[in-house]
Amino acid sequence: MSNTYPRVTVAGLGAMGEPMARVLLTGGYPVTVVPHRRRDAAEALAAEGATIAKTVAEAAGATDVVITLVPDLPQLLEVAEGPDGLVAGALDGLTLLNMSTVAPDGLTALAGRLAEHGIRVVDAPVSGGPARAADGTLTIMTSGADADIDHVSGILDTLGQRVFRTGPLGTSQVAKLCNNMIAATIMVANAEALTLGAKAGLDPAQLREIVLSSSGGSTVLDTWVPRNLLRDVYEPGFALKLMYKDAGLARDLARQIGVPMPLANLTHELYGFLAQGPGAEADYSFVSTLFQDAANVTIATGRPRKEM
Repeated sequence: MSNTYPRVTVAGLGAMGEPMARVLLTGGYPVTVVPHRRRDAAEALAAEGATIAKTVAEAAGATDVVITLVPDLPQLLEVAEGPDGLVAGALDGLTLLNMSTVAPDGLTALAGRLAEHGIRVVDAPVSGGPARAADGTLTIMTSGADADIDHVSGILDTLGQRVFRTGPLGTSQVAKLCNNMIAATIMVANAEALTLGAKAGLDPAQLREIVLSSSGGSTVLDTWVPRNLLRDVYEPGFALKLMYKDAGLARDLARQIGVPMPLANLTHELYGFLAQGPGAEADYSFVSTLFQDAANVTIATGRPRKEM
């Protein structure tokens, strides 16, 4: 293996972290993984050549870049500044490559503290879901100092099909929140329309084809609708609780800078109805069940969801 590849640690082996670590392994990078909830994922990656570290601190003492793929800011702070975190074991000049979606101001505040320890931070949230994570075709939004981004550009190019630079650190989080706000709202619009069509007697699969070839087409309609709504299956792709979190971050940012967002506020509230229940772990397309249940029709079949 070429020694020109930086040593990479992946912290967070969920739906995105595990396939992204695998892509890096396939690409020739020396990869260390830190198990948390997903010990099985760490062991699977170890069987493919990864090294398992007990803690982030242990991994940080023998790595060049630590990639974080965690649910929210509290988990990122734990990885970075916790007793077994990055600061406790970091090598001089280590780079934190954050690929989680978190509040922009929280990220920039953390970067300021890490700079005091000689740790560089590049922010690079991603979009595309597990399927594109697995084949290295993610869309990646990056921000930070150009020299720092250049330092990890090989990693970014391995993981992503398109890599955008948005400017100062934290601006890539704004781009990601805008994207997810749109995706969350479009999912709700698809759920409403397909529920209407199914209740009115249309074939939902044909309706999807019509809209997809018309002005209402979208990535959500192209990918998520056939995989989830047309099968009435809501296995995790992007968890509803995470979309709820991201919609809330977009809402909070809008309030901070004085941007009215009535659609985003309503969307956040709709996801909130399900985010504390058993649907929290389901794919975010599970929000469609609010409309299907209310109309007593199943989009996938056109039949009632329950007998009246």
